Amino acid sequence: MADWKHLSLASTLYAPASVTTPAPVIGKLEELPFTSLSWENFERLQLRMMRDVEGLREAQLYGDRGQAQLGLDIVALAPDGAGVALQSKNYKRFGKSQLTAAVKKFLTTERPFTVQRLILGVACAVKSTGAVEELAVQRKELRPVVLDLWDAQELSALLRKRPEIVIEYFGMPTAEAFCHEFKIDVTQVPTADAAAVREAIARTPEVSTGAQEFFDKAAETTDPEQALALIEKGQAALHNAGFKPHAASHEKERVRLLALNGRAEEAARHTLDEFWSALEQGLATTAQITQSRLAELTTQAEIAPTVDACRKVAECAINLYMNPLGYLPDVKELRLGEPEDQVRLALLAGETAIANDRSDWLSSAVPTLAELSRLPGLDQMRRTRLRLIIAESTQDWAELLTDARKITHGYSVSGLIAARHARSLARYEKFKEADLAWDEASGFASLASQWGEASTWIFSRRAFRSRWNPFTSNELLPLQTAVREMGTSKPIVPTAHDAYVDALSGLNEGTLRSAAISAQRALRDAVATSDLVEEERARRVLASIMIESDEPTLAAHHLAQVGATKRIDSLGKSLPLQFLDITENLDAPNYWTVGATYRLIASQADLVPDTLVDFIAEHIIAELAAAEEGTRPDLRSFATSRYNNAIKALAGIAGRIAHAPATAALAHFEQQPEVQENHYRFHDDDEALAVAKIALRHPDLAPRAIAHLVPLLGRAQGARSETAHDAIAKNEALARDGLTTLAAAGNHWAQETLALADPTDIDPAVAADALARLTTPLTHLTGVYSVGTNAIGDSLLIRHLPSDSINAAVAELLIRADDPHLGSSDRADYLNAAGNLTRHLDEAHHASHFETAMRLATSPTPSKYDELNSQHTHKLGGFRMNGMPQGSRGQALALAASLAGNDDQRKEVRRVVYALLGEQADYWPTIALQRLGDAVNDDLAFLSMQGWAIRSLVALKWVEHGEPEHLGIRLARDSDVHVRRTLARELAGQADGAHADVRAVLADDPAYSVRTALSDTEAP
Repeated sequence: MADWKHLSLASTLYAPASVTTPAPVIGKLEELPFTSLSWENFERLQLRMMRDVEGLREAQLYGDRGQAQLGLDIVALAPDGAGVALQSKNYKRFGKSQLTAAVKKFLTTERPFTVQRLILGVACAVKSTGAVEELAVQRKELRPVVLDLWDAQELSALLRKRPEIVIEYFGMPTAEAFCHEFKIDVTQVPTADAAAVREAIARTPEVSTGAQEFFDKAAETTDPEQALALIEKGQAALHNAGFKPHAASHEKERVRLLALNGRAEEAARHTLDEFWSALEQGLATTAQITQSRLAELTTQAEIAPTVDACRKVAECAINLYMNPLGYLPDVKELRLGEPEDQVRLALLAGETAIANDRSDWLSSAVPTLAELSRLPGLDQMRRTRLRLIIAESTQDWAELLTDARKITHGYSVSGLIAARHARSLARYEKFKEADLAWDEASGFASLASQWGEASTWIFSRRAFRSRWNPFTSNELLPLQTAVREMGTSKPIVPTAHDAYVDALSGLNEGTLRSAAISAQRALRDAVATSDLVEEERARRVLASIMIESDEPTLAAHHLAQVGATKRIDSLGKSLPLQFLDITENLDAPNYWTVGATYRLIASQADLVPDTLVDFIAEHIIAELAAAEEGTRPDLRSFATSRYNNAIKALAGIAGRIAHAPATAALAHFEQQPEVQENHYRFHDDDEALAVAKIALRHPDLAPRAIAHLVPLLGRAQGARSETAHDAIAKNEALARDGLTTLAAAGNHWAQETLALADPTDIDPAVAADALARLTTPLTHLTGVYSVGTNAIGDSLLIRHLPSDSINAAVAELLIRADDPHLGSSDRADYLNAAGNLTRHLDEAHHASHFETAMRLATSPTPSKYDELNSQHTHKLGGFRMNGMPQGSRGQALALAASLAGNDDQRKEVRRVVYALLGEQADYWPTIALQRLGDAVNDDLAFLSMQGWAIRSLVALKWVEHGEPEHLGIRLARDSDVHVRRTLARELAGQADGAHADVRAVLADDPAYSVRTALSDTEAP
């Protein structure tokens, strides 16, 4: 078995046909001319059939190959593991004696594994009677080994359906005359070039192209000059065959030999060019490997200034490219290497500056960029990109647009100029102009057959329409689809195709640095090519990476640039101790960036530093004035609205603004047109909160503020916040006339508010109607559900009535709170309404109602309404209902705590509350614990580990009792502002010297409301 040798992939038998052998074709061809093939090509053909037709692998060859041996013996394994042997016979005649000899040779040869099948491959057709009869005899003799004869007829039959093999060995005309009908297509028949590539993959390109011979000889020679020549020949062979990366893999050796031959400067220049090529394509790893060759080069030869300059250029470029935060050096530091290198560094830095909105850097760099753009012999596309950076900074587009419209540098360059101009116009809210510019850009790209850019710019145009004409974007969809189907094209500007995908992958895998670098590249490419959609995607993923990398301010900046109000609001709320200062974006040139910035300020209003309040207030008042004049574009009905978000920010800081802006804001709200019945303004809730805070902050403005606030609260239920009610309560005299007028007109809220202030000052008819609504049993229609009760308001209207009336109302309310036709929200309303009435019940009724409340807290009747809604709560559902309450057990516990009349009942309530912790929101369980009084004092350490509401209760109790002592500091540093504010408020009522260490922590709290609560001047 020593004569059997594995057939290496580098074997010449795996090479493609050395020459095609066409058949003389007249009409349809029945048989292929195998005898016309050279013996080597015939063997290659059979090996190809063993591999691609029979699926055989792990081939082994018998003996050493040589031209003296005109037969071929191969064994290989079939997919099922069976051994197969092949004898190749390139004979023009094959008869009985040749057949007998072939079988004899098989029987006398020892093989490396058991063979179950023997194939005799014969170039001619075997038709003689003797040979056919002998074949039958030998088949019987060889059993169980199967004997097959691949003569010209059988080979032709096997190849008739394999045109790709016939094309390779006999040419296209032969294949067309011989094979069944076929089509040249990547999914059907590969082209000859594709087949060659396939062979190269199997055998390695070095072997298939012959380059390996040059490399082997280079390794053997000791003459550096001769070795260099051989390496370059091998690289040329690979390069010419289309295997440029394989050629580049031998560049390290070429560089070494260049240095040995005294040509280090040439090697450095060539290596740096390769470095730039890799970087432009986003091949950062390849670029770093190339950079390392420059570093090695400086150690292999005497360090010439040119070599070292090349090294410094690569180092500077890598520092720019591989920085996850968009680092930018002083523009003077980019003047390295040859002029072309300086241009490339300037482009990399300039486009990074645009992507990261570094207008300061761009302004300082304009003179240098302008100088570089005037260099003679500069590549036109790079010159244009430099000029585009300058135009972005100076907003002087005239010269560039003239060149574009005169087609001075061709349609591709003109298209890029128009597209970048469109992006600039879009940022500055030149809506129609930007739309037309993208239209112009896609037109230029189409004329240049740049279908990729044309489609991208139409998509950008569509996306931008959502900023100003949102219901027309889909009008362009058919055009975008048609252009995209025109085909692909080489990008005008080199881009890293997978940068965005790499960024997402890195984010998901937690490799944040590489993810940020990829996201920066994706963003740079999107900016450079004016791809608005890709720019937004890149900024969003970069923001996500920055959040995970503890760089939330940078994240907020990128989110603001794309108007991601929901995401930026969530980011702001996730940082209860850190204010993200991106207030410079309040001067941004477009409404969506300004709107998103205001939204962030609103979400962090309590954290706004005192030094920024006036600055923000000044901008908000300017927004209100511009809205009155109609001078700033905005989409009020969209989440990105600068006006609505400015009022939202105002609502957050209104309790801190000075008198002048407070007056201006109030004047703006007062002069708004009347709201029609059953209509509302998008900013009603925020307007009410802002006005209420102004009333609390500036007493001299309270008359105007309350006069405006009362009717607003009367029509806008969602605006009735705790702060708004506080403003009404603290200015009861100012509010009374307005409330009385509304109440007389039948406004329930006004009636309830008046009743809350003075229960006896209620119209008896109003109270009687309220009692009737609370005591009349509910009726239901099958399959019909209603939402909303007004029970809480009605409970305020009947508190002064006799105890029997109160008891009847509470009894009915508890029946409703267990009604299976009602949802959790309505059940909770009825329980809370009952809670409002417990103080007005006779003691005799407490016990029975307590038992009912406890049953509702532990085992309420299932709600059919909730069950119905639960079908629409899945996150992947096509129809979703968010925020639906999933129970009212907490409200039932709060009611039970109010009714508990002895220690046993209080212990029972506490036990059930503790059992509920962690299962649902803890606000109402906290109310229950608060109503239990001192029953929870021994559990403060345990309760301090629960939700914010219970921790706030712990803060109340801790200030009262001071135990355990260490708990105070922990509460003062709590992550939730509610807890810290509660602690500060309670401490404010204590003696000044009490808990000094806790006070010191709270005095430095980042939240304004906490600091003011501690000083007993609680923020409005």
